[in-house]
Amino acid sequence: MTEELPVLPDIPGPFPSTFGAHPHPHAEPAANDVLALLAGIDAPAGLRRRLADIGLGPLTGRLYPGTSRQGLRLAMLYYAQFCLHEDWITRQAPAALTRAYDRVLAAFDGAPTTPDDLPLTRLTAHLGRHLRAFRRPEHTGRFRTALGDYLGAHLWEADLRLHRRTPTPAEYRHLRPVVLGVRPLHELYPVIHERPVPAHLLGHPVVEALGAMMVDFHVLANDVHSLAKELREERHPLNIVLVLRAEQGLTLQQGVDAAARAAAEELDAYRRLKATLPRLGLGHPALAAHLADVERLAADTVAWHLATPRYRTPADGRPGT
Repeated sequence: MTEELPVLPDIPGPFPSTFGAHPHPHAEPAANDVLALLAGIDAPAGLRRRLADIGLGPLTGRLYPGTSRQGLRLAMLYYAQFCLHEDWITRQAPAALTRAYDRVLAAFDGAPTTPDDLPLTRLTAHLGRHLRAFRRPEHTGRFRTALGDYLGAHLWEADLRLHRRTPTPAEYRHLRPVVLGVRPLHELYPVIHERPVPAHLLGHPVVEALGAMMVDFHVLANDVHSLAKELREERHPLNIVLVLRAEQGLTLQQGVDAAARAAAEELDAYRRLKATLPRLGLGHPALAAHLADVERLAADTVAWHLATPRYRTPADGRPGT
């Protein structure tokens, strides 16, 4: 690569952030619970390093300062499953993924696992058991659907990487929100935060649109902050900045600036649509609390990227080592 890495613009943050204000008092014990569980499923040694790199204990505790220890552990289990999958899939051929994912989802549903199963399968079984223990079946079902979509989208992404093909912006807009993994996390939020929001409200088209806008914001913010890491570590990175550069002939700096503007536009659209909820008869208090949780995650994710060693770069903007 001959271009200088771009200067990262500020990502807008109109929502209140609690990141770092009140660290969770049980962050370290909850992280130790998850690490002990990983030892029992023969997780690869590199996973512990990866979880340390994203700050599983201290930084996840700063994302969820007000949850119960069980809710925090559920969030940590999801992050561990996400990281394990992200590392595992880089070594897989697309043709083998469908069968592996069928087994992963069966384990989530409660099918018995064996020591011969993949660590990913065995960890997902633990995630399913832990989620079902909250006795929120409607939200468990919504998470299961989102998890299946997330895994299935990786077949698409793996094929793009195998053939070293840069998708068009239209294709990327359909792929990236599913493959990023934020939607399953959103579906866990009523459980993690113990919000009694009726599941049918989450399925309302207006509420689903609000969720999609927040996911799109995460895509854009993540792609801006992860660009240097991806250019450093991946042979064929898939990132909105690179998609825009290929499609529109932009420089890296122009692509980053365009992605930051798009992130601001998503937040503006979200706030305008959210303002219609009371007059649409959707002013449910638990829904309002849930949306506030999702907004806080959007606000916190920028601070999390800046604090996380995995994405940290030196002050001159060049990729870290």
